[in-house]
Amino acid sequence: MTAVDHVVYKLSNISLLLLLSLLWGGTIVVAKPNNGFSTQLIHIFSPQSPLYPGNISYTEENQLLLQQTNARKRYIDATIAAALSNNMSQTSKNPLDELPRLKLEFYPYGMYIVQLGLGTFDAKFPASTFKTYYLYTDTGSQLIWTLCEDCLKQKPQPKCFKTRDPPFPNSQSKTYMPLPCGGHRLCKPGKCKGGICSMDSKYQDGSGVRTTLGSEAFSLLTTSGRAQAIGNIVLGCAYEATADIFGAGEDYKVSGMLGLGYNPISFPNQISHLIDGAFSFCLTRRRDVQTYLRFSSDIPQPLGGVRVTPLVLSDLVPYYHVNLKAISVDGHKLLINPTVFEIRKRGTEGGCIIDNGSSFTLLINPAHKALVMHLEYHFMRYPSFNKVLPPIYPKFELCYNWSPPPREANEALPTITFHFDGPNHPNIDVAPESSFILMHDRSSNRDILCLAFVSDDVRTIFGSWQLSDYRYIFDLKRSLLKFAPEDCAKNS
Repeated sequence: MTAVDHVVYKLSNISLLLLLSLLWGGTIVVAKPNNGFSTQLIHIFSPQSPLYPGNISYTEENQLLLQQTNARKRYIDATIAAALSNNMSQTSKNPLDELPRLKLEFYPYGMYIVQLGLGTFDAKFPASTFKTYYLYTDTGSQLIWTLCEDCLKQKPQPKCFKTRDPPFPNSQSKTYMPLPCGGHRLCKPGKCKGGICSMDSKYQDGSGVRTTLGSEAFSLLTTSGRAQAIGNIVLGCAYEATADIFGAGEDYKVSGMLGLGYNPISFPNQISHLIDGAFSFCLTRRRDVQTYLRFSSDIPQPLGGVRVTPLVLSDLVPYYHVNLKAISVDGHKLLINPTVFEIRKRGTEGGCIIDNGSSFTLLINPAHKALVMHLEYHFMRYPSFNKVLPPIYPKFELCYNWSPPPREANEALPTITFHFDGPNHPNIDVAPESSFILMHDRSSNRDILCLAFVSDDVRTIFGSWQLSDYRYIFDLKRSLLKFAPEDCAKNS
């Protein structure tokens, strides 16, 4: 391709993006910085989700959530160790090998998915000119990737996981452009395949995802019902996806990942100049309520202001760490050595991660023990509270009989507060409905109420169950996490 041909080709791509925008009534955000837009976050248990498990009981759902939390924990441990060793293929055991093979399609990658359009194709109005896919959203992943048609061309046999829809036909998209080796700031030196930049997530047993990088047009389905077109997003086209990348189902309904982590190649960092470096979500425990991934000026500003804590960011690890300082119960600070929350051993242990991909919060073991001990003494003040053995699975450590609920339930259940580093001592108050969870114990055929925190030997991971009903704003430009209480069931 000559230089003139290349210019003509690029101009035709821009024209196609403009046409796409006009057909859908959207705007091209690449032409105007600091645009605000939102797209729906779909909980994997929502009826709108392609992974909707059907009519399962509340207890069954919670069992799966805890299984997901444990799987996610192993995934985070392995990816952090691998990233810091800088030798993933040799030093990290594949965490997917140890995942329970569940009845439902259930994976460690995330709790929320988005639906978006990729590419530009010939189509007659009113058909869309892009292909629609579901991707996991993950604040702990860096790469945006989807399964592409090149996986079908691998020898001696295709190396694709079986998807409900065909892999993305990148060679047919008029806006897909492979990134030549060394020709883009997001290409890593020496990481190439056939002259094209590449990026892999590979584990010791050979499983994982291998991608080549290209730029592509994205179309996010926004809250207005229109497609928000964004051009020149660097995408990993997976040409090899081996083993059970997304579980053990016959037809995989999610084809890739929208990485929201801290890394130059992640989605919010790639469009940082368009969104002033800010994205936000407000999660709810209700699966029938819509919630949204919001960017820039589309992020609501809490009327009472925001609490602010520094983000502890690393170029090696994409997770969002914050400095947790203390925990209190109804205003009584627990006797926990604050050093247990510090990052240790070059980041492989300790610290506190804000993670939308985990379900329940994992507390570093000394803090979890202190919380359980304090709550045991707390509930001894209420004669109607009867401690019972926790169910065999899920394994929560502190449970009370709830058949019927104790007469003192309303006054006895406390608020658990997490105190963070920052001006004016920012804290997250976790209300009882987020701190405790109602379960049905089949062995005793009774309802029990359990503390919804899980002990962990390595680090603290703040999960989506306890993150609910707060607005979280990730301000990457200023390396800050801003948050404030919000009723996330109200158009959040």
